[in-house]
Amino acid sequence: MGNGIYILGMGLSGIYAKMANKSAISIDKSRFIDIPTRYIYILNGYENDYARKERRVDILDDIKNVDFKNREIKGLNKTYTYDKLIIALGHSQAYENIDGYENMIKLETFKDADLLKNRLENSNNVVIIGGGYLGVELAGIIKGKKINLINSGKHLLNGININASNYIKNKLENMGVNIIMNERVMHVTTDRVITNNSEILADTVIYAGGITGNKIIKTFDIKQENSRIIVNNKLRSVEYDDVYACGDSMKIMNLNVPLTAFMARKSGEISMKNAMGNDLEFKYTASGNIINIGGELLLIKSNKFQKNGVIKIIKNYVNKKTDKTIKKLNNN
Repeated sequence: MGNGIYILGMGLSGIYAKMANKSAISIDKSRFIDIPTRYIYILNGYENDYARKERRVDILDDIKNVDFKNREIKGLNKTYTYDKLIIALGHSQAYENIDGYENMIKLETFKDADLLKNRLENSNNVVIIGGGYLGVELAGIIKGKKINLINSGKHLLNGININASNYIKNKLENMGVNIIMNERVMHVTTDRVITNNSEILADTVIYAGGITGNKIIKTFDIKQENSRIIVNNKLRSVEYDDVYACGDSMKIMNLNVPLTAFMARKSGEISMKNAMGNDLEFKYTASGNIINIGGELLLIKSNKFQKNGVIKIIKNYVNKKTDKTIKKLNNN
């Protein structure tokens, strides 16, 4: 017999799972939450506490493994036995396939963002690898440097509305960003990036691609894909009825869900409610993604994009809601 419902990880989805059941037991290795969507603002002069906030955790421990058959969580300090388990361990970046990856700066954590901020102070030639959301936002926010953005595909933000992709490309190029399409990075040295077609000088190389689930999940003996637990539409593991996943830790069968902050909140709540005995279906709502390109906010949807003042109001509302939820968690 276990000791109730445990939440592994207290990022955004974990926090919303906890708020849905305050008696659940949360475990995280840090008493701080890093907010990845705010990392780029640290590079633009915002205070550190905008992207990193202290938040309440029931147990501080570093999770090393989970024995799903015996319902045991193996921590660095102790082993915990659960009745139900919600996995909310966030994301990682898969960069190890690039030769010379130790010469790149990734952007997985707040510490990475702080390191990049300091590095940029003495940089002139910046190369950004990856033309997804993170890559284009970085290209638009870094000022006073020569920037090369390398994208392996034909379009920036592959899969979005082509008009939005072209608009973003033109805007970045007008800002002086050199965009290199259809080239794959093969090797990174201390002073250059080598692709399958060219060499680019660089004193700072930023890796902005390869988002997966947390790498620790890869070591778990459970059905998964790209370090994400495979779940059904109730966010329950397809292998273990007492295990749920949410946020960046979930891969829903037969459904591609963009891993936005909204999806993290919604999946955190539903996974906890179902762990408590409900039978709620997770339904994907295409609300779109807000992206910052050189200070201009765009709302990107599958078939269109918007660029007006309403988006700033929406983003401010979302940010305030996140901050209020963290504050409410700490006060309980």
